[in-house]
Amino acid sequence: MHRVVQKIQDSISEVVPDFESRKFLLAVSAGIDSMALLNACVTLRIDIEVAHCNFQLRGYESDSDQKFLIDYCTDLEISMHTKEFNVEAEKLKGESVQMTARRLRFAWFDELISERSFDFLMLAHHLDDQIESFFINFLRGTGVKGLVGIRKLNGNRLRPMLELTKNDVEMYANYLEMEHKEDSSNHDYKYARNKIRHHLVPLLKELRPELHNVFLKNSRRIADAQEALDAGMENLFVEINKDKVSKDWFLKISRYYQYRFLEKYGFNSTQLDNLKTASVGSSFESADHRIYVNRDTFEIQERKEEEKEQYEITAIDDFHCADLSILITQKEGSHIEDSSKDKVSVDASKVKLPMILRKWQEGDSFKPIGMHGTQKLSDFFVNEKLDKSNKQAQWLLVNGNAKIIWIVGRRLSEEFKVTARSKTTLVFETKSAQ
Repeated sequence: MHRVVQKIQDSISEVVPDFESRKFLLAVSAGIDSMALLNACVTLRIDIEVAHCNFQLRGYESDSDQKFLIDYCTDLEISMHTKEFNVEAEKLKGESVQMTARRLRFAWFDELISERSFDFLMLAHHLDDQIESFFINFLRGTGVKGLVGIRKLNGNRLRPMLELTKNDVEMYANYLEMEHKEDSSNHDYKYARNKIRHHLVPLLKELRPELHNVFLKNSRRIADAQEALDAGMENLFVEINKDKVSKDWFLKISRYYQYRFLEKYGFNSTQLDNLKTASVGSSFESADHRIYVNRDTFEIQERKEEEKEQYEITAIDDFHCADLSILITQKEGSHIEDSSKDKVSVDASKVKLPMILRKWQEGDSFKPIGMHGTQKLSDFFVNEKLDKSNKQAQWLLVNGNAKIIWIVGRRLSEEFKVTARSKTTLVFETKSAQ
């Protein structure tokens, strides 16, 4: 038995000891990783059926992958399920193409699992995928929780190749002289993952040839630390009523636990900092909860559906909601659009995700372009001669650090303007919903 196949068998049996009597749905893209896992499962005589998603994002290449896999599974007499998706038509508010594809993919997998009574969904992520995800999360500014690696078994999702490297997979594929398809988007450097894969990881391997072993050790240590933190969190908040949280007690506990507690209700680190100095009567909102600050306590209440006037923009991609669309274009260099209230240019280096699109709130202020000081939005609205209904309808585009980027359709913030030193420009253009 090939070493890679043995490693996959050991990995599966570790978490599913009776795997020979179980039924698996195997997600296969036609790429080298999932094709290697498919062939290993055939060698191990595991009861599998294959699921393939055609997102129709690469034209002929997408259809060619689907046909290749249908022919491959037919030759092996393996049952196969395919589904074509119109990703653009299925995008939700604030979703990128990648996020939409992931959501659609796993929703369909869950349907198949339910309809055909599969025990597990098997996925072909390997150790190099783990490393790439670590750095993606690290660069997003995640905490300890975001640095914990993918678990081998998470619910019914099984990933038996997490301790195999990309090189292991390629050597196995060469040993088999295995046919597979190469996704051309894997070399598109507009995606952060590809830059990490083709530039950062090779450099790290040059600096530390044993990178994979070092990463595995550190990943286990981080997971242990997270487990201990979670246990402490559970013990600390076991009797806490979110409807009446003592401010004095809350301010004495560690910032990590403060943030993790508020995170459950959709609040961010900036709102945590603001809460610590908030005056009595202040309130803070997340997408689905609101904090009310009392004299000695604060309370967290769920917002009613009709009050939800906030959206997250988690990717540099066009955004659409019922009231308006914001089209986002990325351009290299310092690029300033013709002056327009509906179309503004922003220095991309100053933008932090997720951006928030929300209605204005009392106390909001920003630095109007062309001005040195800040101005309260209430004063800005007076100058703009807005009536009450227009003020209530006004949208703000807010940066990930809680600073206002743009009074949508009215004024850009001085802090985000493009300068001669800007290396990349984001052009935001708003269009009212028809």
